Formats: sequence, structure tokens, C-alpha cells
Amino acid sequence: MNNRLKSKTRLSFIQIIFQHLATKNDVKEILNIFDKNYKSTFVHNFNNKDKIKFEFNSTFLKKLVNFYIQYTTTADYLHSINRHINFNRKFEKWDIINQSILLAVLSEIKETELSKIKITFNDYLNVSKFFIDKSNLSLINGVADIMIKNF
Repeated sequence: MNNRLKSKTRLSFIQIIFQHLATKNDVKEILNIFDKNYKSTFVHNFNNKDKIKFEFNSTFLKKLVNFYIQYTTTADYLHSINRHINFNRKFEKWDIINQSILLAVLSEIKETELSKIKITFNDYLNVSKFFIDKSNLSLINGVADIMIKNF
């Protein structure tokens, strides 16, 4: 799979986590609906009037969602995140999009080969620029960087 498609799939992964956190619906059901309704559809491009093809790799996306399920079903995942936050706002109080990005990063990185962690992490930071500003990106970068070193 090419790197561009991987990035698009990670973008979709963040969207699925966001929807899961916002609705509390079953994440596998969200994935199935997402795959059924959005794969290869055309959406408006924000930069111009053209439509662009919405693409992602379904197999890779399912794999990422399974990583997310594994990561978030561990008993202490929230505690492990919160102990790496150096300010008074716990992870549970963060904006949902910031939570979604960090959970996407951590759940995939936890299952990534050591030699590919930096590449994967950088891709998430680049994809995150579609959703958040630089200050939030710095926050996620800082917390994720510390946690990744402790995996």
C-alpha cells in the first residue's frame, strides 16, 4: 500500500475514533457503516469546487480499529495517559478530536515495529493538521512522544 493511501486511512481512523467517543456507539458498527457508506465516494474539496474521491484501505482500517479496541480495553490505559500529562486537565476533559488523535497514535504505535514508529508518528502529526491547530498539535506531540518512549 502506498504512503498516501496509508495517510488517508489514518485520517479515516481518527474520524472513526471521534465518532465512537462522541456517540459511544459500538466501534465495529461505526467501522462497518463508515466502510459501506464512504469508501470510494466523492466529497467536496474545501479548496475548490471539484469533488475528490474519498479513499482508504478497508483492510488496514479494520486492523487499526482492532488495535484501538485492544488498547482501550486495557484496564489502565487512561491512567497511563493521565500520568504523562503535566497540567491540571485530565485526558478525559480534552476536546474529543484531541483524544481521538492521541488514541489513534498510541493504539497503532503500540503494535508497530520499532523501526517504523517514527515514520508512523510523523504521519499522524501531518494528518492531524487537518483537524487541529499548532498548540493542540504540540500538546499531542509532547504527550505521545513521552508515552512512546515508555512503551
